[in-house]
Amino acid sequence: MILWLASYPKSGNTLLRSLLSAYFYSKDGLFNFELLKNIPYFPSHNFFKNLNVNIKDDSEVIKNYINVQKKFIQNKERIFFLKTHSSLFRANNHSFTNLQTSLGAIYVVRDPRKVAVSYANHFQMNIDQATEALTKDVGVYEKNSKMKTFCGKWSFNYLSWKKFNSQKLLLIKYEDMINNKTNTLKKILLFLNSLIENKFEINENKINNIISSTSFEKMKNLEKKQSFSEASVDKKTGKSIPFFYLGDQKKSENLLDAKNKNKIENSFREEMVGLGYL
Repeated sequence: MILWLASYPKSGNTLLRSLLSAYFYSKDGLFNFELLKNIPYFPSHNFFKNLNVNIKDDSEVIKNYINVQKKFIQNKERIFFLKTHSSLFRANNHSFTNLQTSLGAIYVVRDPRKVAVSYANHFQMNIDQATEALTKDVGVYEKNSKMKTFCGKWSFNYLSWKKFNSQKLLLIKYEDMINNKTNTLKKILLFLNSLIENKFEINENKINNIISSTSFEKMKNLEKKQSFSEASVDKKTGKSIPFFYLGDQKKSENLLDAKNKNKIENSFREEMVGLGYL
């Protein structure tokens, strides 16, 4: 069954996957970039190639989302983690996913003002363009998967997943993963245990190693030593743009000018107040 790791782009999905991949796919909890390959992105063309789906036809792709996901039902005892930036949308009577293929979902939300700064850096655009991307109704993400992902605007993405079955959804804030990582990871593991029949033992030593090896500074240094496939490439120089940019540092707020800050806050005031960002 599928356990969705969902978020708007640049909201902390990579950190969430780092925590979970180090816990479930390593012996000691020591993180490295190779572990992330155990948690693929959806939708990506690899999932659709055996169904002979024309991946350039959006309606055909959406129509086959569930068909692709059905192959994960075969082993109901195993959790298949899938990352996505898609909203939990429905189009032409076809849903992104359903409870027949989904064990549950973890949704990561981040202060949209900081998302805008990270988004601008990653996608090589200015802050005006990044803010526009967050606030426009039809948001489409086409990064590494080579297929369209229908994100919607920041608030739609967040609110769509918030409507997922409440017993099978865990909402976590990126800021908590940074500032209270140990308790947040334990909360995630307890949530996963609540979804499955065969409970797993929570390994404190492994958790300690994960916390240490996934600190922002260590991951930033690791990226300097090793190439990171999810990093963007500078269109002018051909060099990789650091994926681990500012994290949740306070100085990221200084990169957002008053005009775009006000636009984001006015667009998402209700959601930001509810989340404690305002």
